[in-house]
Order: sequence, then structure tokens, then C-alpha cells
Amino acid sequence: MGKKELSIKKELARLYYYNNETQKAIAEKIGVSCVTVNKWVKEEEWEAKRAAKFITRQELVAKMLKKINEKLESGQWTADEMVKATTAIEKLDKQTNVVTIMEVFTKFDNWLVSRMQFDTELTPELVNQIHRYHDLFISEQLKYSTVEFK
Repeated sequence: MGKKELSIKKELARLYYYNNETQKAIAEKIGVSCVTVNKWVKEEEWEAKRAAKFITRQELVAKMLKKINEKLESGQWTADEMVKATTAIEKLDKQTNVVTIMEVFTKFDNWLVSRMQFDTELTPELVNQIHRYHDLFISEQLKYSTVEFK
């Protein structure tokens, strides 16, 4: 198996993994061993990345509010911390941030992966290329700016 073919299989495996496929099913679908898939999951930290991709803005706000409540109840809350937390929550409500973008891309990737089962125009190479552009877009958003809704 060549380097390019292996890279394509790895990317396809990652997409299946993010789509909640089991490692055994992924191995069978792409023609590699379960050990190989398990190695990729560990080396590339796919489990943590998959979890991060599925967190929503509402979940982030809820977790922040829970943490704020814990600090308020314990009396360990400074005015500066309260202002920072309030600002962060406000930004989450007003911006299309990287989390939102990732939510959309994840849904789109899942749709592509499921559609590959019957759409012959969707090849692993094409899905890999689309995903590469998703990652590039997200990286640029993290570096330069976020898109605000008015």
C-alpha cells in the first residue's frame, strides 16, 4: 500500500470514527486491521477531537454557567473573573465561532460519509480534499477572526 493510499484510508477512517462508527467496522470498511485503526485513534487523539466536535454552544454556555455558580457559592469569585466570564458568554451568543463552524462541518462530513454508500461521485479522495479545506478554514478562523452576527 502506497503512502497516498494509506493517507486516504486514514482520513476516511477518521471521518468514519467521527461519525461514531466502531473501530472494527472502520477496519472492515477501509481494509486495514483493527490494530491499525486503534493506533491511529490513539496517535492522532481522535477520541478527544471527536468529543470536541460535538459540543454545542448551548453546552459550552451551560458548562460555563455551572462553573460560575460553583465559584459564586464557594466565594472564590473576583469581579475581574465575573466580567471575563460574562464577556465570554456574550461572545458565544453573538458570534459564529469555531465551535459553530465545526458543528456545521461535522454534520456536513457525516452527510458526505453516509452518502458515499450510494453516490459514486463521492470518492474517498474527494471527501479527503473537502475535509482538508474544512481544516484550513477553521485554522484561519482561529488565527485571524470570528464572524459576528448582528
